[in-house]
Amino acid sequence: MRILAWPARRNADRNPFQKLLYDEIESAGDCEVMEFSRASLLTWRAPEILHLHWPDVFLASGRGWRFWPRYIFLRLLFLLAALRGTRVVWTAHNLQRHGQKNEARLARYFWPWFLSRVDGVIFMTRASAQQALKQWPALRDTPHAIIPHGHYLPLIGAAPAGTPAPPADRPPLLLFFGAITPYKNAWKVLESFLQLPAGQARLRICGEMSRSKPDLRLQELLEQLPDSHRDSVSYEDRFLSEEELLAALREADLVVFPYVDVLNSGAAIFALSCHRPILASDNALFRELQEAVGQDWVRLIDGGALSGGQLQAALNEARALRGSGAQPDLAAFDWSRIGAGTLAFYHRLAR
Repeated sequence: MRILAWPARRNADRNPFQKLLYDEIESAGDCEVMEFSRASLLTWRAPEILHLHWPDVFLASGRGWRFWPRYIFLRLLFLLAALRGTRVVWTAHNLQRHGQKNEARLARYFWPWFLSRVDGVIFMTRASAQQALKQWPALRDTPHAIIPHGHYLPLIGAAPAGTPAPPADRPPLLLFFGAITPYKNAWKVLESFLQLPAGQARLRICGEMSRSKPDLRLQELLEQLPDSHRDSVSYEDRFLSEEELLAALREADLVVFPYVDVLNSGAAIFALSCHRPILASDNALFRELQEAVGQDWVRLIDGGALSGGQLQAALNEARALRGSGAQPDLAAFDWSRIGAGTLAFYHRLAR
């Protein structure tokens, strides 16, 4: 089977998900995966599958009039796929996002057309499938599969698990990482942290602030940090390299994800792959994750409002868990299962 993937491996430094997926697919069966490019449409014989991941981001990055050539290109791409008998698969990493660039044009021109033309959809959670089918009735007759986001153990190995717990007299460390936008509520982590007694814990926030949708509340809190907590809070407005992120997770005791309106989180899977427990919003995504790995590893924010008391309780449990040497069971996110499931879905569509 020939698979043309957009992207396949070219984004591995920023997001290794696709590389891990297609490496597994190629090793699991008689498959060839090629990186999508305009040239590949002319030089490669017709693939059975064209697998897309973020077509909306491709259009959102076309500012002003540049949106239209990109939109026309996508429509021609789908026409060519139909003429060559190629099935188009979309992995729904995100659904329609509020505040996205070119939001109005996407809503009017892209989504109605795209969702009526795609041949198959892969959802990563039951929650995202339920929401998409409710929001977009056009998808109800489209074949779909629920295949979770894979873990990152092939990249991480067992190094973080072998990291000894820090000395008992060293304040525990909370970590928030990833792109910083308002829906991720990084500001709420800091606000709740400031409720803890000075010197009782440390907080590290690292991730690039969105330029189009900055977390203004976080910026305000950082500017007004009280002297009592100034030495306990660090903020880095940048994405960490993979090596730096692994080092940060080795040091951290607990990772916090107080997200709203989110259906998938590779960052949460990455933290669990490093054997670090998480404290997360009580929503469908994290309830599914808790169901898969257990309450010890995914603690849900009680009552929807993060507080200093909840941070402290979660930190205490996280430090005890770290001292026990326990590891989460990530079997549900094993790449062999994910590769097999994806390949089976390809064959289902090709037939």
